[in-house]
Amino acid sequence: MIESKRRKLEESKHGFYPILPDELCEETPLVEVYIDEIADPKNISRVIVELNSILPIEELSHLKRVKFPFILLFPKNLCDKDDVHSYLKNKKFDTNYLKNDVKIINVAKIPPKIRKQYDDAQKLWPCNFHSNKYLEKLTQNTLFNDQEINQYKILMKMAIDIANQQDQINPIGVVVFDPKIQSVVAIGYKTELSPMAHPVMTAIDNVAITQNGGAWNQEKSIIDENVSNSLNQNGIPENYLKILKDKYPHAKFGATNYRNKDELDNPEDGPYLCTGYYVFVTHEPCIMCSMALIHSRAKRVFFGVKSSNGGLESLCKVHTVKDLNHHYEVWGGLLEEDCGKLK
Repeated sequence: MIESKRRKLEESKHGFYPILPDELCEETPLVEVYIDEIADPKNISRVIVELNSILPIEELSHLKRVKFPFILLFPKNLCDKDDVHSYLKNKKFDTNYLKNDVKIINVAKIPPKIRKQYDDAQKLWPCNFHSNKYLEKLTQNTLFNDQEINQYKILMKMAIDIANQQDQINPIGVVVFDPKIQSVVAIGYKTELSPMAHPVMTAIDNVAITQNGGAWNQEKSIIDENVSNSLNQNGIPENYLKILKDKYPHAKFGATNYRNKDELDNPEDGPYLCTGYYVFVTHEPCIMCSMALIHSRAKRVFFGVKSSNGGLESLCKVHTVKDLNHHYEVWGGLLEEDCGKLK
């Protein structure tokens, strides 16, 4: 991410910032094209129709063909400047429509995705743009309201509390939250159950336990069967559940009781591990854990401090790799100072 852009995001009122695909936070790449002036303004429509017919530029279809009195001919890589009119004649275009004053300019190589990119591209050459309100809020870091911001801070405080219960160097805490039912589904922390039992991996496994799965034998909480429609709290070991309930009496804990896919109103919602869930981690997950969150279909991930082996910002941005079959959104710097004090 461009450093000035990063600083701007970090200076937002809530202190945490989105970690975006490069295509959303970098300047739009440019490409050189040939333009020429139309000899007679009365022929503008005819010139556009003929050029679009014999020489369409599909890779630059986001650009308008005319910036009066100039018309965009084609990309510079197709021929040398001195051969432009010969090239057009070979394509059966009547070059008498032009003034034969060929110029080379830069234009946006790809369609702009956000307003800032559009404004920059428009200064070079007119282009098409359809604003996406969600992307605008995401890139400007104005997506969340005050209530959501406060809630996310509380959830990260829970993750910090979980980390503080660990008798380890550099402890890490994880909280998995279901925004649909506004409930903490599972927690995670480093265990000795397996070399792969990183805090995020443990949290995902605890989510699996609430769905009649799980690879590691964790201590389960006891569901109060006398409570109507009680949630499945097996994703939170009983000792941690007591600590969290005591400190956060107004919070909700537990996952929706497991149902098969054919029992759901909307089967696309799950049940499949972290589908639709938000994950709060005191430290940036490593590459293995970042990929595990992709495979488990997390929706959003928030972390506090960066890690030297982090897979969401420090070493790479796994969640932005286009070829993966799932992507989640990421924010860093949530309660960064508090998370950084964990030792």
